[in-house]
Amino acid sequence: MEVRQMRKRTGVTIAAALLMTGGAVVTGIASAQETPKPAAKGSASSGAAKDRGGMVLVQSNDPKANSILAFRRATNGKLTATGVFKTGGRGGSQKDNPFDPLASQESLVFDKAHRTVLVVNAGSNTVTTFRVRGERLVDPQTVASGGYFPTSIAVRGTSVFVLNAGGKTNVTGFELTSAGLKKVSGSTRELGVTNAVVPLFTDSPPQVGFTPNGKQLLVSTKSKNTIEVFEVDGVGRLSAEAVSTTSVGAVPFSFVFDKNEHLLMTEAGNSGVSSYTVEKNGTLKAITRSVESGQKVLCWIARAGDFFYGTNPGSSTISQYIVDDKGHVGLGGKQGVIADAGGAAAVKEVAEAEAGAAKAPGAGPIDLAATADGKLLYVQNTLAGTVEGFQVGADGSLKLVTTLKTGLPVFKNGSGMEGIVVW
Repeated sequence: MEVRQMRKRTGVTIAAALLMTGGAVVTGIASAQETPKPAAKGSASSGAAKDRGGMVLVQSNDPKANSILAFRRATNGKLTATGVFKTGGRGGSQKDNPFDPLASQESLVFDKAHRTVLVVNAGSNTVTTFRVRGERLVDPQTVASGGYFPTSIAVRGTSVFVLNAGGKTNVTGFELTSAGLKKVSGSTRELGVTNAVVPLFTDSPPQVGFTPNGKQLLVSTKSKNTIEVFEVDGVGRLSAEAVSTTSVGAVPFSFVFDKNEHLLMTEAGNSGVSSYTVEKNGTLKAITRSVESGQKVLCWIARAGDFFYGTNPGSSTISQYIVDDKGHVGLGGKQGVIADAGGAAAVKEVAEAEAGAAKAPGAGPIDLAATADGKLLYVQNTLAGTVEGFQVGADGSLKLVTTLKTGLPVFKNGSGMEGIVVW
């Protein structure tokens, strides 16, 4: 079944349909979390600086008035609300999504080098930047995204690329300045996918991101089932065309790199993770093909120390992945699960739900991000309207240490929060 042929029956059946489709990290790359420091083997945090607490930011994605919700992070993982900061734009909701309004990763990012937060406003086709001052976000600057329905952001140095998932899908380049973002002339590159202005969630490209060395820019596509690789020159401009590689698994979604610069890509269609070497010419060489967890609709992935974690909203669970020095991927946990999202009650709700249920069951774990030392992992549950914080053990186990239950929107009528940043 081709992804673009899917039609919505319910939130549960659309997830089921999706399943049937057939060295050191470089400082200065913005992401949903601080750049992790290398850890000694067997430890999630060896060699990292002492954690003194920090912040967790969540994008409300409110379709009327988007905002960033800020929380102080204590060293034990507890969260305390510190403010709500309006972006000046509107959140967005893709068509026929059961729990995932933006269907993307890196919709909200933190550029540590410039103390800048960047966020998409999918409903108004704009991107907003904030300066970080203590626990506050100040000096908001908003610009047009260069297309329709922006969903993901990549930053390296002062080069910024925004992924526009609606209409003639594209990536558009910007320069990060003291006055916010400035569009770079001639920087837009189309991806060969044409969607409605507000796209169907199964068709929209989910993520844009730099390779660790900054010499290539990657975009994953669902409906084409490809990974697109653009060359980036010395001044941050892209090659005229991308090198396109067909994903080894169905529906490539989000990606991250390990400490040796191997690419790890999730696959929503078969809930798998594949690893690749990104060659200098832009081609991808598969290392491990589709390690499947047995869970449903794996989409998001994040690194915490030596370990990688993926969320499965169709199962309300979290999976663990272990990667060796050569990029081979193995599955941790028990039967593909390292922890439940939303607790046992949410997982039971998924198990008891019928295919024709009125809404998607469970907590709806989507985005996730970890602290730089790899000791804490935060998971955003869109259906439950919560953020859960887990302590990462030396063996990669997860222990729930906090649940933020207030101040966050609950998914309703296709709209809900998406995007989380941790530092």
